[in-house]
Amino acid sequence: MFSEPKNKGKLYFRLATIFFLVMIFSSGILFGGTFITLYRSLRSEDAGYMQRRLLSYWAHYQTAGLDGLMDGLEAESLILDERPYFVRVATAENSTVFLSYPEHWEPFMIHEVLEKQELSDFDELLRIRSDSMDFELEVNTILLDQEYLVQVGMSTERRQTFLGLYRRNFILFLSLVLIFGLAAGLFLASRAIAPVKRLSTALGSIIRTGDLSARLPQRKGRGRPDEMDELVSLFNRLLERIEGLIGRMRETLDTVAHDLRTPLTRLRSGAELALQSGNLSQKNEALSDALEESERILTLLSAVMDISEAESGILKLNRQNINPRETLEKLTEIYQFIASELDISINLKGKFPSMLSVDPARFNQAAGNLLDNAVKYSPSGGRITVLGSVHQDQEKPVFRVTVENQGPPIPKEELGRIWERLYRAQGNTVPGMGLGLSLVKAVVEAHGGLITAENIGGRGNEGGVRFTMEFLL
Repeated sequence: MFSEPKNKGKLYFRLATIFFLVMIFSSGILFGGTFITLYRSLRSEDAGYMQRRLLSYWAHYQTAGLDGLMDGLEAESLILDERPYFVRVATAENSTVFLSYPEHWEPFMIHEVLEKQELSDFDELLRIRSDSMDFELEVNTILLDQEYLVQVGMSTERRQTFLGLYRRNFILFLSLVLIFGLAAGLFLASRAIAPVKRLSTALGSIIRTGDLSARLPQRKGRGRPDEMDELVSLFNRLLERIEGLIGRMRETLDTVAHDLRTPLTRLRSGAELALQSGNLSQKNEALSDALEESERILTLLSAVMDISEAESGILKLNRQNINPRETLEKLTEIYQFIASELDISINLKGKFPSMLSVDPARFNQAAGNLLDNAVKYSPSGGRITVLGSVHQDQEKPVFRVTVENQGPPIPKEELGRIWERLYRAQGNTVPGMGLGLSLVKAVVEAHGGLITAENIGGRGNEGGVRFTMEFLL
């Protein structure tokens, strides 16, 4: 009994969660990368402003001297592109000569902090902090000559304000993205899982009803097929294969049940008569008949199973490279002993490849059945010809084995049915189970080959039937 899975929505929520986490991770990477890029850009911009200001002071000092630089500093505004800054001129002993800064920067105690620094500290960017201020000052230094140096400092307030605003806006944006991501994740997971649900529902229906002729619906109105379409197609092919296997199993069971009934009945009847009789010779005869019937049953079962496996595509072939001429020579020698009793000759001729890749046992089985069939139907004094030939068929070389006999022709309306299991033409009095040709066809097709049968037209009493097996080289 088919039952619905307990964790029916587990995959749905798993996909939604994965999509949601991907959104968070992607947003985090986007924020981090953008924040670092923006920070470096603003910092580089501030450093560039200070560097240009320092170079302008150095150039002014070189042309106007210290007094000219001092006059210029006293006259200029301490606002650089609407951003405040401070400027300090000091001696080589770090004694302040000139210092100008905005009044609201008083808590930084710029004069005291800078005069306490070692001159070596000025080789790198210097930061000045204050407990009462939310930002800090960054200071760059340049030597005017051996006696003086000039320093320019700018605050990080603008940078921190801009970055803080970016963080707040990004958090708001991230909140909206996460809400959208959750909704989109649920929607996309639902869309992604929908074909799987349809597939599961269809398969559940097939399992419940046992209707193997049903097929999974193909999605229509789509352009190029995707993986789900391919999966549905594979499932349908699998169902078709299973339906065919079960159908052939039923046919096989019907065949076995039909053909076993007669030998089993004879075996049972013989055993009952032997039990009722006190004659020892009659009992021995009954045992002999039982062995004969059991051998017939085993042969029938083996043939039916081989045919079923070959037709189902599960027959295992142990392919090896054989010499077809040598193999057929040995077979013709074996059947020549039987044919000689009926004054029938078997001739082997033609062109043979040096090597053929087949299952040796199966190849012998197919060729042997054709020879056995030819011996059974050939008239006394007849001739059987085994002909080998190599042909080029659609750019692929093929090897053909033709077995011709001089027996009665097969009616045209029955030529297509001689390959059916247990089929025997009306009026056929030759002993047999009707499985030989079916087995030959199954074995040849399992090798990827082809077999055909045709009547041979002739003059007078000549004629017969030609069977041709074809194998790819």
